[in-house]
Formats: sequence, structure tokens, C-alpha cells
Amino acid sequence: MELSATIPALLSQQVATYGSETILRKKDRGIWNAVTWSDLDARVREIGQGLRAAGLTPGGAVAVLSETRPEFVYVDLAILGCGAASVAVHPEEEAARVSEILRDTGASCAIVEGEEQLDKVLGIRDGCPALRLIVIIDMKGLRDFSDPGCVSLTDLISGGTGQSDWKAATASVAPDQTAGILVTVGGLGRLISHAEIMRQIEASGGTLGVQSGDERLAVLPMSDPTERVLGLYLALKHRIVSNYLENPETATENLREVKPTVFGANCEAWERLHARTTALAANATAVQKALYRWAINAGASGGLMGALANCLVLPAIRGQLGFGRLRVAYVGDRAIPSEIDHWARGLGITVRYINPFQQGETHA
Repeated sequence: MELSATIPALLSQQVATYGSETILRKKDRGIWNAVTWSDLDARVREIGQGLRAAGLTPGGAVAVLSETRPEFVYVDLAILGCGAASVAVHPEEEAARVSEILRDTGASCAIVEGEEQLDKVLGIRDGCPALRLIVIIDMKGLRDFSDPGCVSLTDLISGGTGQSDWKAATASVAPDQTAGILVTVGGLGRLISHAEIMRQIEASGGTLGVQSGDERLAVLPMSDPTERVLGLYLALKHRIVSNYLENPETATENLREVKPTVFGANCEAWERLHARTTALAANATAVQKALYRWAINAGASGGLMGALANCLVLPAIRGQLGFGRLRVAYVGDRAIPSEIDHWARGLGITVRYINPFQQGETHA
């Protein structure tokens, strides 16, 4: 199969071949709801047509302020389908910093998750001369809100009804066009093109050994390249099912439910997992504490004792973490500290460091 040159081309190819397969899931009110490739394509298309009808043109930029959720995925892919650049802004950024990002990127549109992010952008709108439109994903608490420069996502979609050139628009996106403008602490990071993303996800997928049908849990903000490039885009390329948290507070519970085969996170996530497991072990009986310490050290050392620990103790610990099926683990910000690397290896988990913008694996 010929390699796709852009993210919109990749999506089109996967939809045509695997339309009825599940590619996303989101837990809502206790139920994991599946989204197929065809469902994903339909939602991306209707948002993209709405953005085009609202005036978004190739080469423009759209900022998105939201927690990681399926709607962020739809919006992000719709922006790319329009030939524009998606600017993922961390939802906890202060208003002054958001203003700086919007001005520096020249974003003509800001898509916000709900009332909190809307208030933030409204407060700095006058200082962002390129900003023409604010789109609101979740209208909860905003029933009586009205502003000529704001529109709900539902109404944006309605405004694009009747457009019929979406396929042609996505096909015209060139590999060298900017797909994302990355935001770093204190400034903008870099521009990433479609071609660069496609090279990265092809190389990283081979290095990591991911497989179609793998499952992952999205735990990082979309502003983190590990989630966006090595998470979402990698998953689209290699047909990994992305599972989205019910809310950030249910991450531990959702991890145990999903039992991912692929886990891409950052060092902080591994530090939290290590701290939680260590705290549980500290509250165990003296015998359980001794068994835990022995099993981790034996697992890290390997050999006969490691095999014995893997039979008697380690499966229960991995199961408690939600890692009973885990095959692939990686971080994208920096290599994990030696103490946590020893602990992970003791559990039988090798956590690789993959730079989101460097082909192949990087070692500390």
C-alpha cells in the first residue's frame, strides 16, 4: 500500500480500507462508546466544512484550548483537513500566556472546551487582532450566552451544511504545509509539517513494534507532542485504538479497565505510578513488603529468580496497575530516572525514550 503523504490523506486511506473498525473509545457515564473510522471521518468532515464556511483558509492557524477528549481529535483533524495549522494550547495556561500564543501564531479562530476556557479567551480577545471567531465545544452553563464573535460547535457544523468540496480540499493539502505550531514553556517551539509527522510516525512505529489492534489510553494533554504525534497520529497510522478518559480523575481506574498494550506517557506519569505503588507496598504487611522488594529486584536482575518472581508476584502488581497486557511503553519528554527504570524493569516493562522529532529511539 502506498504511503500517505499527509494526515488528511492518511485518514482518507484508512477510512476507505477499515471504515467499520473501531479506532476511538470514550467512557461516558460508565460505558465505553466506540467510534469507527467512518464515524471519525464524518465528524471531521462536518467540522471541517463548518470551519471553511466560517472563513478558515489554507495556511491559517486555529488554537484549541481543551482537555484531551474525542472532540479535540475531531477538531484537530478538521483543521488539518482545511490545510491550516492546529495550535494545541494547554488548558491550564494563564490568560496572559494564551494571549501571547494567539498573537504569535496569528490564530484567526480559537476553539474552547467550555465556559472556563471561553472566559479566558474573552478576557484577552481585544489584544488579539487576528482572532475573529471563538467556537465552544461544550455549551453547558452557557444556555443564555450570546456574543456575535462566538458560536457553538453545533452551530458551526450547521453553518457548513451543503458544502460538497471537502474531499477536494483535503486532497489539496501538501506534505510541506504546516500541520502544527508547537507551544513550549515561555515561547513557541517549532512548526511541524505533514511530511515530518508522517516520517516520524512511520519510523517510531517500527522502532516500538506497535501492531494494528493495539490499545492505548490517552493520558497527556494534546499540547504535549508525545500525545499528539506519538499518540494520536501514531495510532491513526498503525490502527491503534485510542481510549479517552472519562475525566482526568478516573485515570487510574480507566487504566485498569482498558489494560492497554501500548502506553505512551511522560516521566511525571511514571513517577506517579511508581509513587502510588510504593505507597501501597509501604502499607502492606511485613511479609508482603519483603515479597514486593524481592520481586522487583529479582525481576530487574532476570535469571531464575526473575522468572520465579514473574510467576509468583509480578503479575498481580502489573494487573493492579492495569499493565497486565502491556507490550510497548515509551516516554517522549526525557528518559525516566534510573530508580524508576529499575522499578519498571523489575515489573518486566522496558520504558523507551522516543524523541517526537527524531527518527528512531534515543537512549539516556
